[in-house]
Amino acid sequence: MSSGLSAPAGLSEVSRLATLLADQALDAQIMSRPIPDDQVQALLDAAVLLDEYGQEIPPLLEQIVHEIGSSAPERAVRPAKRPEEDEVGRMAWMLRPFRSGKRAG
Repeated sequence: MSSGLSAPAGLSEVSRLATLLADQALDAQIMSRPIPDDQVQALLDAAVLLDEYGQEIPPLLEQIVHEIGSSAPERAVRPAKRPEEDEVGRMAWMLRPFRSGKRAG
């Protein structure tokens, strides 16, 4: 753990639940259904939390974060229903470097 923080015992559960939620989000994406904003936010929060504690980001979570980041400009074009939508897009864009950094190591 390069961050110097000790990992709480619940991080394995965060990882497991984030993987399940990412699987649901990918299913929705495959079926051309929108991914609810609260699910997007939960996935991004989980990725940030796991990264802060130096934990490996599960592959499905990594994939959906990348997909969210790729669609961030599209999300910004739509009229925002809530101010959090802009924050979600910015956060997804900010997390893109973590995806490539994890694969390089």
